[in-house]
Amino acid sequence: MSMIVQKFGGTSVGSTDRIKRMVFHVMKEREKGHDVVVVVSAMNKTTDTLVRLAGELSSDPSKREMDMLLSTGEQVAISLLTMALHHKGLEAVSLTGRQAGIQTDGVFGNAKINSIDTDRIKSELSKGRIVVVAGFQGITDKGEVTTLGRGGSDTTAAALAAALKADRCDIYTDVDGVYTSDPRIVPRAAKIDTLSYDEMLRLATMGAGVLHPRAIKHAKEHHVPLVVCSSLNEGRGTVISGRTQRNAPIVGVAYQKDISVLTMFDCQGGESLILYDLDSHHIETEIIKYQENLVLIVKDQDFHELKRIVGQYDQAYSHTEEREDLSKVSVIGQIKSTHEVKEKVTNVFHDYHIAKASLWESPVGLSALVDRNDVEKAARVLHMHFGLDYVESRRAVL
Repeated sequence: MSMIVQKFGGTSVGSTDRIKRMVFHVMKEREKGHDVVVVVSAMNKTTDTLVRLAGELSSDPSKREMDMLLSTGEQVAISLLTMALHHKGLEAVSLTGRQAGIQTDGVFGNAKINSIDTDRIKSELSKGRIVVVAGFQGITDKGEVTTLGRGGSDTTAAALAAALKADRCDIYTDVDGVYTSDPRIVPRAAKIDTLSYDEMLRLATMGAGVLHPRAIKHAKEHHVPLVVCSSLNEGRGTVISGRTQRNAPIVGVAYQKDISVLTMFDCQGGESLILYDLDSHHIETEIIKYQENLVLIVKDQDFHELKRIVGQYDQAYSHTEEREDLSKVSVIGQIKSTHEVKEKVTNVFHDYHIAKASLWESPVGLSALVDRNDVEKAARVLHMHFGLDYVESRRAVL
């Protein structure tokens, strides 16, 4: 029997009415004869509420206790969805990350999956049950509960699909696929029907929030097709698999609003130790080096930890500068003429009065730091000037 892994995000299970809608998607695959494993995020805003409650009690809560707290959100959601499946007469069982055999390392708040023991899941499937697994969480070899960081339920779903050798992994979200940019900010963004793993990884790494980069890496390594589709509407969505032939070199424009920047001036060695320490804490860091200075860009949520780590190596640089008023916008694709693209981005920013703090190239495209208040405008005008705005005649190409 073939197997499908489905993942429902927080907005998809944001209310009991929406949970009932998700039952329809599960039933549809079950009626086709598939074994079904469902991965569920916490209900919409639950994690934010739990973080706020912790903040009211402590300005610096223990990361271990935060993982204990945040893991409860998914447990609520899997229980409710399983109850809804029972109501429709379906055999189903909910499992926490630990019960599902998800083993992680010990980095609280941002753990990585080391392995998955699928015996329990396979046992439940053999009894004809739908298995509903809590996303975003796992357990260490010492029995400690861990969470996988924001977007971690994507990673749970893709890792389970790989471990179970599923036929595909469907990611249900509040948009009906992957777009050339965020359609909520760029109204003329176009939906992309197919992407390669590498193209999707470029988009995700540079800020497209529809999929977590770790999820794409799991899928690519084990050749599991991913389908990003809407939980609220019927539609084909975006299929992410092997290589995709594309006429245009530019895939899309992405932006990251909630980032912080730390510059280390006059670096005198020791940078490799800092970068190793950041990597061991699974802090995704973009690095720009110019002359003797090193610029580190991280998500806002990781900035406190970044400063703590960098502060331990204060002999490696003369001084630092912090910026929390900047955001990043990126033109993503296989760019042949970097100079030409740099010149175009510079001219567009000049024409639209967008000041840039920095402009640099990377293996996946070209990025700029701009004022946080200008980043959405920057995304819209770059999307337009690089010919990505949707028109009917381009549907077949995209």
